[in-house]
Amino acid sequence: MTENCSPNPEVINPEMKLEDVRNGVNANTCEGHGRSTASGRGYNAERLVNAIFDESGTAFRGAIDSHIDTYVPGEIGYDIEVKSCVARYQNNTNESGRYGQFRIWKHHHDELLAESSEYDSIRPVYFFVVYSVIYGIEKEVGKLLVPAEVVDGALDNWSLENHVTMGEQKTRQISWHLLLRRLGVSADRFKSEDIIDLTNE
Repeated sequence: MTENCSPNPEVINPEMKLEDVRNGVNANTCEGHGRSTASGRGYNAERLVNAIFDESGTAFRGAIDSHIDTYVPGEIGYDIEVKSCVARYQNNTNESGRYGQFRIWKHHHDELLAESSEYDSIRPVYFFVVYSVIYGIEKEVGKLLVPAEVVDGALDNWSLENHVTMGEQKTRQISWHLLLRRLGVSADRFKSEDIIDLTNE
């Protein structure tokens, strides 16, 4: 390996957007555990992360642990947990409300973090994507890759929540604006770059 080669997997299609994968065959259908309560938008976010790492968009999908949505192989591979949220919630008068939030489950987050110390050849990361909804169609606002240990430093105040498919679990809901601020990423940069990859910073 030369000095200029990264041992981490390469982002092949950074320009790929959430709306691009939405237009694929069966793109709005849900798969896997919890499909009856899941959102097609969440699955499209998982399809998106596969598409940006691989031309076919399907090479790395498979039955993975519940805290991992995608595995990307390499000299140092990525175990990726995918999170998506809407840019702004709508209030009762259809005006923009508060900023959308990512929900991170503590037991999944802890399992992801444990891989950092357990496996030298695997790097756990989060893939975050934010979208707006215009006439019922998602349009990507921005996306970023962040090492799980960096995300850990941005989280606090876990609270107990009773979830329909997981029972009572600790969770942290954090707005994408607050997460960006804690990661030191400006909203302007987030919206203007194809993808922000904090695994290389």
